[in-house]
Amino acid sequence: MKEQGGLGKATIEVEPVGQETRAPSEESLSEIVGRIVEVAQPEKIIMFGSAAAGQMGPNSDVDLLVVKRGADRLELAGRIYRNLHGVGEAVDIIVVSPEDLERYGQSHALVIAPALREGKVIYDATEKAAR
Repeated sequence: MKEQGGLGKATIEVEPVGQETRAPSEESLSEIVGRIVEVAQPEKIIMFGSAAAGQMGPNSDVDLLVVKRGADRLELAGRIYRNLHGVGEAVDIIVVSPEDLERYGQSHALVIAPALREGKVIYDATEKAAR
């Protein structure tokens, strides 16, 4: 720390540190998906943002679109967040319907379009049922 001009002001010089990026572990994702499916039985879960790109930094969260038909979104989001408590990752969810995906999938004003374009489907109930 350096003092400047005797006025009691201090300047702190900080060396930039390269930030490592990461993707959430398969174990973490499996736990997150399992907990969401347990309370929501969604049609799909789509991971998007820095987690999907494998570019999570120290302050990143896992962004998820939870696709569920006919749900009370606020109530369902609350149940999901409560069930995710203690999962070990910061998770941000947006509950949408399949109709929302169709209606707003091309709208650049909403997060749905980039989530569909750049995201990764990490759970699909129709694929799970086909197995």
